[in-house]
Amino acid sequence: MTISRIQRRQTEDSIRAAMDRLLRGQIPSGGGCDITTLAREAGISRAALYRSYGHLKDEFARRLAQMQADGNLPDPRAAQIVRLKDENAHLRRRLLESEQQIAELTELESRHFRGHFHYAAFGVQLSNWRS
Repeated sequence: MTISRIQRRQTEDSIRAAMDRLLRGQIPSGGGCDITTLAREAGISRAALYRSYGHLKDEFARRLAQMQADGNLPDPRAAQIVRLKDENAHLRRRLLESEQQIAELTELESRHFRGHFHYAAFGVQLSNWRS
């Protein structure tokens, strides 16, 4: 089915308006800052967006990628995911450091007690010996 220039222009305007809303962070419930939501918000099918308005889909993808590169995430859930991944990585590093410290302290403690038991083997009373 062929659409008129006026209808095409209206659809493009609708897509651009939806694009601007999504990139400003006005994400609808159950949606995301993505192509599927863009099509739904513009009132067209995703297939139509790819087939007939690919230049606008590409513009949306470029603008979104640029925002992400600049550290601006329009979708608050995406921003939360990034924040939680960073926090998770930080906590994993702290855990590894703590595990290494525990291993070092355990080894030190083990060496300390081996020394005490060595003296006990030669008849030295542990209760009388203080380090």
